[in-house]
Amino acid sequence: MRRIFAVAIILLSYVIALAQERKPENDHVVVTMNDGTKVEGYVQKYWTDARLFKRVNYSFEMSPKPDGKNTRTYNAEQVESIEFVKKTDATGRYDRLESHDVANPSVMKPYKVKRQLVYVEYADSTGTVYWWNGYNSHDMQLGTLGISTIFGVKLKGDDVIIPFITGNVISLNAMRILYKKKDPGLVEYVDKKILKGRKDYWEHIVANPGLFLNLCEEYFAMKADNKDIINKKDK
Repeated sequence: MRRIFAVAIILLSYVIALAQERKPENDHVVVTMNDGTKVEGYVQKYWTDARLFKRVNYSFEMSPKPDGKNTRTYNAEQVESIEFVKKTDATGRYDRLESHDVANPSVMKPYKVKRQLVYVEYADSTGTVYWWNGYNSHDMQLGTLGISTIFGVKLKGDDVIIPFITGNVISLNAMRILYKKKDPGLVEYVDKKILKGRKDYWEHIVANPGLFLNLCEEYFAMKADNKDIINKKDK
């Protein structure tokens, strides 16, 4: 009971702090719905606002005007993207969120996915790396509430984002589950390079998660070369 009460106090303090820092121009967004229609308004409760028993990065509340009246709730099942009107950098890439399915495996449901809002970190011909801020499941198991940046990858041809970094920890558990039949060689290759390889691989990828795509690209290129050799032998 004490632990639950302590968590509730932390969450309440977090919400109050956010409310004090907000300015209307920073909350101004254009939301693109799944049918292509656009809705403009001001976010009143963010997808990352800490609320007990609520999924983060899933739902948010928005009003047509900064006054907060006529607020309506939207969720990741309904929207395609969220674009902030005020940009924080030249590229604007951190001011746009997209709605995607993210792998959320558990012991009972290893193939479980959840729809949520994510940012694009890096993309190339191999796939796309996304990021979002969420609860650190490892910290929660230890009885503490921790918010960490999580990175995930969606390779070309896939429909689901696979998390591979939480905070500064790399984990391939979700990839092992989803690729154990589809392409087990990929997991084995990445595993040897990162988890069983040199320490600098781990450090470089944590510092620049986009490099994870380079490893996947290396594997696919090697796989294609081996197929070409086999095909030439058959001829």
